Amino acid sequence: MERVKQYFFVLQQIGYKEQRKKSSETNLGVVWNVLNPLLYMVILSTYYNNIIIHDIDRFPVFVFTGITIYNFYNSATKSAMKSLVNNKNLLIKTKLPIEVFVVNSIYSGFREFLFSSIALIPICIYYQVHITWRVIFVIPILIITASIITSIGRILAICYTFFGDIEYLYSVLMSMLVFVSGTFLPMANYPENIRYILTYNPIFLSIFLYRNNLMYGLPSHWSVWGKFLGWFVVLLVLSRLLFDKKKDSCVSML
Repeated sequence: MERVKQYFFVLQQIGYKEQRKKSSETNLGVVWNVLNPLLYMVILSTYYNNIIIHDIDRFPVFVFTGITIYNFYNSATKSAMKSLVNNKNLLIKTKLPIEVFVVNSIYSGFREFLFSSIALIPICIYYQVHITWRVIFVIPILIITASIITSIGRILAICYTFFGDIEYLYSVLMSMLVFVSGTFLPMANYPENIRYILTYNPIFLSIFLYRNNLMYGLPSHWSVWGKFLGWFVVLLVLSRLLFDKKKDSCVSML
């Protein structure tokens, strides 16, 4: 019990340190977590409303939900990638399991996502989004999404320890994925020959399921859930095997 308390205290300190660092990067601090997706929503919904043809009702809400989920993937995985290297002194001096640092980064990213989602409440009210009982499915969707992000974070944390250049490669990848994840473009606007491929993108699946249950109150096809859960299982097993195999080598590299 005493060890658990020590772990919790250390995690609190790490979380506080990371939050203070992020807040110091902007004068707005935590408020920026809410304003960031809100500004994206205004700019993108205004821009794309004028250049693409779509039949999406409440398009700003469509954009906002996509941006917040994408930002969760983007910020949490990038933070997890550097979590071991950035906390190497603490990791070496303490006997904390190294996975704790990765999980803490994901938790920090999830907290930012929740702050961002605060703005969703007045937006849904303003655009008269009809919330149905299916909104309860948002909870398991977010839990599975967080689990997928944690698995990706584990893999990236190990890879970054050995290959620092992966940070730049991953940034390029995420910059491209924002355009092929249904973040602000309706599915109908993608070429038919690549739509099927896009449905295997975990970010797209998270956004699609999140929107379906929150905005539209519609059931999703079993194949979408199957692919979503498939990513969850495959990444969980793969990241667990890689992490367990390389964690000792990772500590010695630090």
